[in-house]
Amino acid sequence: MTAIPASTGDQTPRPTRRLGLRIVGAVVAFTFCVAALVSCLQIYSAYRTALIDAQKHFTDIENSYLPSLAAGMWSVDQGRIDTLLDGMAQLPDVGFIELKDELGQRWTRRHSDYRKDLLSRSFPIIHREGDELFPLGELTVALMSAGIETRLFQTAKSIAITTSITLFSTVFFVLFIVRYWITRHLETMADYAKKLDLNNLDSELKLTRTERDQPDELGLVVNAINKMRLSISNDLNKRNHLYQELSVYRNQLERLVSDRTIDLEYKTQQLEIKSAELVEQNNELDAYAHTVAHDLKQPVSTLIAASSLLGKAQLSPEKQQQLADTIQRSANKMRAIIDSLLLLANIRKSENVALTSVDTQHTAMEACARLQSFADQQGATIHLGEHWPKVFGHEQWVEEIWMNFLSNALKYGGASPKVELGTKTLANGMIKCWVKDSGPGLNAEQQHEIFDKFVRFDTQSADGHGLGLSIVKRIALRLGGEVGYETAPNGGSIFWFRLKSAGEKTSP
Repeated sequence: MTAIPASTGDQTPRPTRRLGLRIVGAVVAFTFCVAALVSCLQIYSAYRTALIDAQKHFTDIENSYLPSLAAGMWSVDQGRIDTLLDGMAQLPDVGFIELKDELGQRWTRRHSDYRKDLLSRSFPIIHREGDELFPLGELTVALMSAGIETRLFQTAKSIAITTSITLFSTVFFVLFIVRYWITRHLETMADYAKKLDLNNLDSELKLTRTERDQPDELGLVVNAINKMRLSISNDLNKRNHLYQELSVYRNQLERLVSDRTIDLEYKTQQLEIKSAELVEQNNELDAYAHTVAHDLKQPVSTLIAASSLLGKAQLSPEKQQQLADTIQRSANKMRAIIDSLLLLANIRKSENVALTSVDTQHTAMEACARLQSFADQQGATIHLGEHWPKVFGHEQWVEEIWMNFLSNALKYGGASPKVELGTKTLANGMIKCWVKDSGPGLNAEQQHEIFDKFVRFDTQSADGHGLGLSIVKRIALRLGGEVGYETAPNGGSIFWFRLKSAGEKTSP
């Protein structure tokens, strides 16, 4: 068995998104989110601490400055008041101070960085003399946010620097670890798998690692790939052995199949021939049933009518003799029809039909005689031609063809039908026998179906004569001829059949 050749070129696409970078990216994103959250919590904690520290200034002012300020205002010591206000203005985070006495006089101090209030508080100034309290005014102190914002910015800056250094250090460390422990070994395995084919299954996959690193997941993958390589090698050897045995069996099977195919084709052809013959015989059996129903109806009806009349005593001897003659003719005709049907049934069993010389004039006149009473009922006139050659066929069958065509002409030839019977010798040695009527003719659809199945286009005509046009077609084909229909030039229908000429002619 021929091994599959190794690839001649590197068709494996290089990775556009490396695993190490993706891992590092995920670590960086996660670390950044955690660092940002922690930084926000630290800044918020520093902000809360700054607010608490700023509020302590209110306590210091209330405890340290308000008593002295109340004493200075009580003694109207302007220098002392200014000194105390300047001292409070120097306190951290104090942005604005306003002192207002009861007379409406105001003293204010404003820090140069004061923009807006962070916190503000008003303190009433009260002087105590014994048990009496004397309100002297009100002190308003506002803390500014500039100092706190500066300290918070410094804190955030310190946190950002520390976090950035930690983050980048972690990134480079993780990238180094992923590269050293994972991705370089994955690339080695990818290169090995890319070069592995049926020609170098003996090459083992090995990674550049220490013994301490071997029992991890990568070691399991390497062992699995090596086991797969050995399994493929063993399966390939077994397949080569089986392929050799299969080649021997295949040659034997091909010879056997060839012999069986030839035998099966022959039997199939024979079966198709038998199937076609069976279909044809079934069609003839169906027509045979129609034949019995149609051809025996008229003689039996005649026998019944004549027998009924003979039972009457008023008939004269001459009339009785006529009825007896009618019964005799009908019985003879029934016997002839039965003999003909038996011959039609028996001919199915014969491979070949014995053809004899048939007088077309005699068979045509017999058909006219059989249908004379029916023609009288229709008020029809029947005209026979002058040229009557002999043909090869079977006399009773040829008569049945004439009778069927003549019966249709009498039924469908219109009121008082005019019917013509005749023959014509063709150049190819065939004799064309035809029956022409004066009826309305058939349309295209009726012409297509007329010889294919047993049909009756005039449902008002209950009486039937002949074997049926489908049987006529089978008879003509069995006799080596054919049947057809055509429209007469001056109106009416022409039913015809063609048989081989017997070379003899008769005259009326």
